[in-house]
Amino acid sequence: YNTKNMKLRTIITAVTAFISLGTQAQGEQGQLSLIPRVGFSLTKLSNDYFEIGGSQRIEKVSQRLKPALEAGVDLEYMATDFLGVTVGAKYSLQGSKFKDFHINVNPEATGDEMRFVNFSRVATDLHYLQVPLMLHLYVFKGLSIDAGVQFGHLLSAKESFNYVIGDLDTKTNKVLKYYRYTSSGIVALEDGEDRYLEHRETATDTYKRADVSIPLGLSYESDDVILSLRYNMGLNNISKEVEKMRNNVITFSVGYRIPLLGN
Repeated sequence: YNTKNMKLRTIITAVTAFISLGTQAQGEQGQLSLIPRVGFSLTKLSNDYFEIGGSQRIEKVSQRLKPALEAGVDLEYMATDFLGVTVGAKYSLQGSKFKDFHINVNPEATGDEMRFVNFSRVATDLHYLQVPLMLHLYVFKGLSIDAGVQFGHLLSAKESFNYVIGDLDTKTNKVLKYYRYTSSGIVALEDGEDRYLEHRETATDTYKRADVSIPLGLSYESDDVILSLRYNMGLNNISKEVEKMRNNVITFSVGYRIPLLGN
């Protein structure tokens, strides 16, 4: 009996503590708060891919989710006890990442040599200043459904990849010679030169500056710490060269509420 009572008291105490914690889990009507945030995101660009191969066979190289970071600050006003409005500003890294792949430049060659190109770490980095405008509907103490619109300005864009170019002896499966790419064409590497080469270029002019998206998500707040999970669905084409290229971003962030005015 005593053991059963102790178990019941423990459960009641735990539930009471949870409810008590929830009563301090969000701002109150009229409160103005500053909320710094940092986050981890997984990003992808729609309709961004490579097609490789010759006339006989085309292979599409698909994307992988690109890990990235973001950081910023929100200003929240509690219009009622259950509805908050925020405007924010944040830096956000977005873009795309591809799996490693290779191309046989002359797959139909009749000789014993075949030229190949191996690509790795193929990525596009898009650096944005984002301004999210959000509504937070608190459906339970500390738990909110979040929705709004986000306006972004592209600060810079960079495209990069690593590559190896070589001639392969198809009989012995040995590489006979390595090359590097220059503006004037393919140049053979000297003995001792690094065959693992990098290509980095600024690509800001190939992307549009404006980015508009719809953020949807959930947040949970406890003791002024706010955990948020959001999906940002891009609305506009961000590329000047490719149709229907849009940002798609999943973000998990941690924020901390700093009351400025009100309770």
